[in-house]
Amino acid sequence: MKSPRITVRRATAADAPTLTEFNIAMAQETEDHPLDRSTVLAGVTRLFQQPEHGFYLVAECDKTVVGALMVTKEWSDWRDGLWWWIQSVYVIKTQRRRGVFRK
Repeated sequence: MKSPRITVRRATAADAPTLTEFNIAMAQETEDHPLDRSTVLAGVTRLFQQPEHGFYLVAECDKTVVGALMVTKEWSDWRDGLWWWIQSVYVIKTQRRRGVFRK
């Protein structure tokens, strides 16, 4: 069976509802911690409004978002430069172990 084609793109504000749902699902799965949807949506939306803090990438399969991650930036005085931190990684259950994160 041929693996589905996965594409990666930079997320846009239109992806905020999906990213919100992914973040809520991730917190529930990994920490059994419920999150407030309106707070998460506000946080996701703010990153689009303040891109100097980071950005999201989304993975699509057949034009459906199946995974996402957030990259934030942190200053390192040790290295006199910015470092990217990968956070909020989520892949929907049906697409796990198919190379979405690797892509």
